[in-house]
Amino acid sequence: MVFPRLEELIIRECSQLTSVPCHFPSLEKLDIRRICNTAFEQIRSKLGRISSLCISNISKLASIPEKILQSSTHTEIWNCDDLESISSHEGSQVIYYNLNSLHIYGCEKLSYFPELNIREELKVERCPNLKSFDSFPSSSKRRIWHLRRLEISECGVEVLPSGIQSCPFLRELIIKRCPNLICIPDLQYLYGLTQLKISDCPNLVSTPELSEPTKIKIRNCGKLTCLPKGCFFQLKYLEIGPFCEELDAFPSLIDSTRFQHSYEFLQILQLYGWTKLNSLPDEIQCFTALTRLDISEFDGMEALPEWLGNFSSLQYLYHSNCNNLMYLPTAQAMRRITKLEIYYCSKLKERCAKGSGADCRVVQNCPYSNYLD
Repeated sequence: MVFPRLEELIIRECSQLTSVPCHFPSLEKLDIRRICNTAFEQIRSKLGRISSLCISNISKLASIPEKILQSSTHTEIWNCDDLESISSHEGSQVIYYNLNSLHIYGCEKLSYFPELNIREELKVERCPNLKSFDSFPSSSKRRIWHLRRLEISECGVEVLPSGIQSCPFLRELIIKRCPNLICIPDLQYLYGLTQLKISDCPNLVSTPELSEPTKIKIRNCGKLTCLPKGCFFQLKYLEIGPFCEELDAFPSLIDSTRFQHSYEFLQILQLYGWTKLNSLPDEIQCFTALTRLDISEFDGMEALPEWLGNFSSLQYLYHSNCNNLMYLPTAQAMRRITKLEIYYCSKLKERCAKGSGADCRVVQNCPYSNYLD
């Protein structure tokens, strides 16, 4: 049976389906969910070039046929419990130029990833058995990949391959909840990388050297003792912490005098501390363009510094979970603040609840203020 004009095909929740038509010469979008592998094989056997493919919950699917990778420009693979390999030929040198994006989610047995020259986005989530990525060429091959966005989440990867340096067009790198990740190679030659986001990687012990990012987020990496190095003249957003709890002070925000003016365009700074910290880093005073400052989990800090009043552009001040914070800067120092938010700072709330005193007047004078405890 032929459907010559069919452009979109959706088959869902048909676990008993064993025979289906397979000739769709005009097909552009294919969405297959919860069918058996036999029916899937029939459809893919005559599949031509399509723009979008979604495969989900296909039983007994051990590997993705190469024709699938070659036929679709946007491919999603979800919750295929038996999937062990993206390609049936491990170690092959085949490169798939047609893929613009590939998203893989919830394939717990997946352990092999071939070289894939993906043009736009590679996103891999909840694949705990995936220990390494062979999707980037080794430096000896001198190939250039056109990947622009890479996201790895809840995978078993231990070391990000140095082959990522073969992606000069990479703009955004996101790594989340990878408990085995130890290190990331230096990225200083990826001049197009503007956003680096790393979070919830408890065994990460080093951060990469960067070129000129505009946004950095490094959260909940409990073994880190330092920040990435680089030239941060273009950096506008920085969200960091907490770091190793054995540290008595926040890691230096300025790694050398060569970069002492490199944060001059930083607008948003979000700091997350830990129990030992009793003060903010003095280096914050160098960030003269700040418009927003978030301070969270500085449990040892009792008072905010008066030098917060020196920022001519600072308008938004946010505090949360600073259990021993009791004192705000003076009203004069806070005169430029237009939005003040304080959450779960119990001792400060107690002082202000009395309705009098300098801290209460600071809150009352702020055009917008909010408490939550």
